[in-house]
Amino acid sequence: MQRLSEGEWDLTGWQLFSAGSDVDLITHITEAVAAAGQVVIYPGDWYGFMVGATHDHAVRFDAARSADLACLCVPSVRNGHLTNEMVAFLARSPARLLNINLFPTLAAEDRAEIARALRPLLPGALLSISFSRGFGLTASQLGVLLVPPGHPFATRYRRQWDWFSYFYNALAARAFMAVDMAALAEVDAARRDWVADWLSERQLPAVASGSYYVRSFRPDGPVADHLRPLFRHGVLRCCLKPTVTG
Repeated sequence: MQRLSEGEWDLTGWQLFSAGSDVDLITHITEAVAAAGQVVIYPGDWYGFMVGATHDHAVRFDAARSADLACLCVPSVRNGHLTNEMVAFLARSPARLLNINLFPTLAAEDRAEIARALRPLLPGALLSISFSRGFGLTASQLGVLLVPPGHPFATRYRRQWDWFSYFYNALAARAFMAVDMAALAEVDAARRDWVADWLSERQLPAVASGSYYVRSFRPDGPVADHLRPLFRHGVLRCCLKPTVTG
């Protein structure tokens, strides 16, 4: 993670917990917090933050409020970027759950910029990453949660997290050690080029920054019926999954 942040993050002393899927840990955290408090998700971001919540009234898409826990994908699946508004949203809450699955798909300069923006917020942050999205290892949903020293959730939920992690910690450690960062970067660069070509061929706007996995647009006029399932919170979002592997 420190390498992915281009040296902007110091994760010395952070604890790691793992599960069969990143959603397992995310669901536990949001459900546990919502049982006694409030959880907010940035509008247009990932529905998976609330998929396991039984306290529906306590988990909401709301960018204006603070809560006991704020949730966001980094970069956001709303638009493939991290905006100043998103950083301000996170800063309003004492604890943040950041799903950084798309972070490795960014170019190095984008990762460094985002890492700098988030650095002041790391003491209250929980970082979640899945091998299926974050590292393109689609045969595995293995998820890892990184927790900073002294985080109150680490004390409150340590027993549950240890049980989650009992079987998967060794698998996660071996998988991390086997990741070839240089090879993955080459694949991500090829996928960025593929997405740029795909957008250009369809005369859609393309920007070099952000994650190639998701591109979002604000339509000038009415949205065609066949595109309406992709339109939410004023944004037309396309999730792109290039099959390029090298």
